Amino acid sequence: MEIDSYQREQKPGGVMMIPIPNAGILKQVDGLEEAQAVPGIEEIDITIKMDNRVTPLPEGNSYLGFIFARGETPEAVETALREAHRRLKFTIVPDIYLSEQ
Repeated sequence: MEIDSYQREQKPGGVMMIPIPNAGILKQVDGLEEAQAVPGIEEIDITIKMDNRVTPLPEGNSYLGFIFARGETPEAVETALREAHRRLKFTIVPDIYLSEQ
């Protein structure tokens, strides 16, 4: 298929895959509004549903979600992603089934 024209996005952008800090059951996500208020943040998508088991990499095969940002410079994008992630708090409780094994 031919492409007649395309235009590259002018502003730098980035995405952070939100790592799973420890294994267990995801119970709560706090700080979402505060994280979304960081300048440059376009979207935060928590993809794991509450009450699901989570396992960090390398044993696990997913992330808690994704943070998307745009900014005037790559450094501004990275700063926004890191600040938004810092504001997120995840409550992950031990999985009783896993602790009995």
